[in-house]
Amino acid sequence: MRPPVRIALGVVGAGVTAAVIFSAWSRILERQAILDEINRLRDDLYRSRVASDRCRSSLQTSEVALRELGISIDSLRARVDSFEALDRRGVPGAEYEDYLVAFEEYNDSVAVWDGRERRLRTTDDACRQTITGHNARSDTLQKVLEAAGITGG
Repeated sequence: MRPPVRIALGVVGAGVTAAVIFSAWSRILERQAILDEINRLRDDLYRSRVASDRCRSSLQTSEVALRELGISIDSLRARVDSFEALDRRGVPGAEYEDYLVAFEEYNDSVAVWDGRERRLRTTDDACRQTITGHNARSDTLQKVLEAAGITGG
């Protein structure tokens, strides 16, 4: 073979080799970027799941405490009603001091219940947002896995 042809074949061979290496390297980098994104999404999903679980647990604890307070308030209301039922003209003088104590406890408890109920609603709203965020992260991860040709999660 002539030297110019040999040089041309060498250049073409080197060009093809470089193109193959560049293509393979690009695929490796693209695949690594996808794997990095999947790992980031999995980490985000894990943290989101932990936050959602904690939120649900806190919400359940608050609901139980609010129900228990409600039972206590009902009991105090029944006690106040029992004082008021002693005489149709009003609470007898001998019972009036005890009546006032029960009535103040009842009013104070209702105020506490109102505050706890508002906080529970706020917590419930925050939990819904946390759970919605978790579900969105899960959907995003699933879409990335499907796009990458990976099944499962």
